Amino acid sequence: MHVNRIDHINLRTPLLEETLVFYERLLDLKRGRAAGMDQARNAWLYDPAGAPIVHVNMPDDGEQLLQGNDSGRIHHVALDCVGHDETMAKITDMGLDYSTNFIEEIGLRQIFVLDPNGVRLELNFRAGN
Repeated sequence: MHVNRIDHINLRTPLLEETLVFYERLLDLKRGRAAGMDQARNAWLYDPAGAPIVHVNMPDDGEQLLQGNDSGRIHHVALDCVGHDETMAKITDMGLDYSTNFIEEIGLRQIFVLDPNGVRLELNFRAGN
């Protein structure tokens, strides 16, 4: 047994629509059906090839959520991306706070941004992307 890659992330949030719009707008993900699930409380976001990337769902009634910007033990989610300049333009257009980093040794440009739930995204752009 071995792991090929992370398949998708799941965000459990009462901010369902805001979260879906954020990921659709910033990452060009497309909203789709959540097979076998309550469509009013669940949605999937897919990449252009149809691969699931983000599952967004509402918490169960009475479910206790973390407070403030505490996202639990996960510090961030890193995504391998293309289109650095386009992404920077979207971030500016959306008025989002962000920070950047460049790891010259491996030619990696990084953009760090928070989603509506306080989840830190690390958007990674390899040389030429």
